Amino acid sequence: MRNIFTITLFICFFLSCKKSNTSTPDSDSRLDRPYCNDPEAVNYNWAFPGTPDNSICFYPTEVFSSAYAFNDSVYFKDGTFLYDTPLTLHLYALDKTKLVMTGFCGAGSTDTLWLTADRFYRAQLDTTIENGQALCNIKDTVTGNIIQSMSDSSTLKVNFTVVSDSDNVYFHRGTALKL
Repeated sequence: MRNIFTITLFICFFLSCKKSNTSTPDSDSRLDRPYCNDPEAVNYNWAFPGTPDNSICFYPTEVFSSAYAFNDSVYFKDGTFLYDTPLTLHLYALDKTKLVMTGFCGAGSTDTLWLTADRFYRAQLDTTIENGQALCNIKDTVTGNIIQSMSDSSTLKVNFTVVSDSDNVYFHRGTALKL
């Protein structure tokens, strides 16, 4: 009885190891399309699955680089409107994620602001000193961000907080439109 069981088990094992008769699957047309495979790019993995092709990538600084008309509305920290002034902002790419912005301050002052952009349409002012970075003169500091509208590539939302040398806090808010 034990031999019959062993022989039956051996036959079952042998039959289960038989090569499958299935044919190879058809090729998937989705694998022919290119996609960006660089994690720093805005369009990272947008057309995945496919064939990696980093020549189709676009980067955060490309989203922001341009000139913008900006009506700078300034508010006290309690939300009271102080004044507004029209500005022309220029954003320049330094690499895939680093930007500089000029035009926020008047002539004769420190007018370069440094930003780091991410793939989610946000650019954050870099912190170069304790409370942000110097703005317009060495005594004021600024922190904040710029957010590009995903639905309208010609619109930026500007949200800056300025701390003056007299400890006053001002909010600079507004929408910038691509020129």
